[in-house]
Amino acid sequence: MSSNFGHPSQPVFMVDSGRGQPRQHQYYHQQMPRHTEPRLVPCWTFPPAQAEMRKRDSGRMNAGMAWVLTLLLLLVFAALGVGAYQILMLQTEVQRLSQWQEKPAQMQSNAPLKQVGLNPAELNRNTQKSAAHLIGRPDQSTSSGTLKWEAKLGEAFTEGVKYINGSLQVNETGLYFVYSRVEILSPKCNPKDYYTHKVGLKRNSRDRTIMEDHREGLCVVGSNQPWMTGSQLGSLQHLRESDWLFVSVSHPHLLSKNYHSNYFGLFKIH
Repeated sequence: MSSNFGHPSQPVFMVDSGRGQPRQHQYYHQQMPRHTEPRLVPCWTFPPAQAEMRKRDSGRMNAGMAWVLTLLLLLVFAALGVGAYQILMLQTEVQRLSQWQEKPAQMQSNAPLKQVGLNPAELNRNTQKSAAHLIGRPDQSTSSGTLKWEAKLGEAFTEGVKYINGSLQVNETGLYFVYSRVEILSPKCNPKDYYTHKVGLKRNSRDRTIMEDHREGLCVVGSNQPWMTGSQLGSLQHLRESDWLFVSVSHPHLLSKNYHSNYFGLFKIH
């Protein structure tokens, strides 16, 4: 008995007639702990994971673009709001300025007016400038050298001065510009032909010449062709009230019949 204690006991096999497996093997399996096997990822799940990642990336990009567009729209609306506010402020300022300008005008229109200076009659008299322009007449006297003029027809006029018998009378002392032009025609040439053109002034019953033009040798000797020449005078003259001005020529019968070529006038400067 003692010798059998030193050896391990032999295993006892029990045969189950129903299943045909030893009971020791069944016992072994019952005694062994059962290990939980890890779950394996099926190989078919890998491509769907990449597609899911792509969907997530595209969703993130779309969200970022939506934020950018939203910010741009907010900036546009903000700029429009600032512009509208500035326009409103400008309109308010314009209305305020227009009201400010209307108030002095209304106050001035309601205030009584005080006349200062000359009355209208004196003002019109002082602003009215003396002037006259006379044109030639075909019926000139050969006995007198003083020319006659047309004072009412055509372009002729007198304003602030008087025209009597070929002369202009000044009604106001001042500085005047006096002018005259005549045109001489002759049917034939004479070497001794000459003519004079004068503007005279009569003051205190005394006559004197204030402008003069004298010419000789008006045509070529031996020529039987008619000739024509003209003379023009003009200068500033200080005239007094009641002065008389007149024009005279040496050969009044040789004057041109064209009244636009012969004229006489004056106008006050100061």
